[in-house]
Amino acid sequence: MSHVSRANLEGALALLPRARLAHLPTPLDFCPRLTEALGGPRIWFKRDDCTGLAFGGNKVRQHEYILGDALSRGVDVVVQGAASQSNQSRQLAAAAARLGLDCILMPRKDAHFEHVQGNQLIVRRFGATVIPIDANTSAKQAKQDMAARLEAEGRRPMILGMGAERALTLASVAYVGAYLELWAQLEALDEPMPTHLYVTSQVSTQAGLQAAAELLGHNVKICGINPMDARNEAYESPDEIAARCRAAADLLGFRLAIDAERINNSTDFVGDDYGKPSAAAQEAAELLARTEGILVDPVYSGKGLSGLVSDIKAGSLRKSDRVVFLHTGGLPAIFSYSSQYPL
Repeated sequence: MSHVSRANLEGALALLPRARLAHLPTPLDFCPRLTEALGGPRIWFKRDDCTGLAFGGNKVRQHEYILGDALSRGVDVVVQGAASQSNQSRQLAAAAARLGLDCILMPRKDAHFEHVQGNQLIVRRFGATVIPIDANTSAKQAKQDMAARLEAEGRRPMILGMGAERALTLASVAYVGAYLELWAQLEALDEPMPTHLYVTSQVSTQAGLQAAAELLGHNVKICGINPMDARNEAYESPDEIAARCRAAADLLGFRLAIDAERINNSTDFVGDDYGKPSAAAQEAAELLARTEGILVDPVYSGKGLSGLVSDIKAGSLRKSDRVVFLHTGGLPAIFSYSSQYPL
């Protein structure tokens, strides 16, 4: 496969409709005390928890492309269904409010539904319409049914999240842009690209980073730590992540040959289940907080960090390696899990 130049990739991104929502570029912080505590390698944090809108997170960056596309097609209402403490739903509700779109959220009545705190509390402040569904109901089907009802009423809906192929591909495209942003920041610091880039991701964020590295011909190992496994309706396999990489490249006008063998996406750090804290995530979060003053939540970004910490302790990374951990946010969820923190 012939590689794509930075200029061509930037040019392809610039042609897509985009709604400006995020504070960019997000910071890139070297973590000397965490690096020392773990005995190397050198660790940087790419702070996509600092994207600004609604307490930040990686979904703000993704919504720039998803909702830019939606507005260009005359969409007037967006529909999302996920866990009750969904970071995607929080950031979508805020983005919809800023852009003048109606927003319908269909959270599952899971273990955290009755406790209106964290993300659940925040979405209501942005005026989203909240229509809960039973815990065992298919969110994909519920969203499709809702979209059909809205269309029958003359509305122009767009579904986001699981099952929404175009939205998921646009979310990946956003992280092609994030990869270019990271590259420029490291160049400005006279630092080489990392040997490893860790990210908590079930599909789109990792797919965008992977697609960018492959298209540019960079030898960066993208290490996805999945916060869920095949028990969850939203889980996507390495085959599906590879397909998302190809779809993102296609949308940008490039051909990318990549299969599941190139995808590193681990479900080893899920713990008891999606949306439930793990002991390893709690320990990793405490180490980060006490060495760098940076917070991660216990059920999403914390699980990704636990994967990085585990790999370092297992000797999978050398002291000479250079690591970037892409912090995807999720911090409001901390308050919903306060009773499960060791005090």
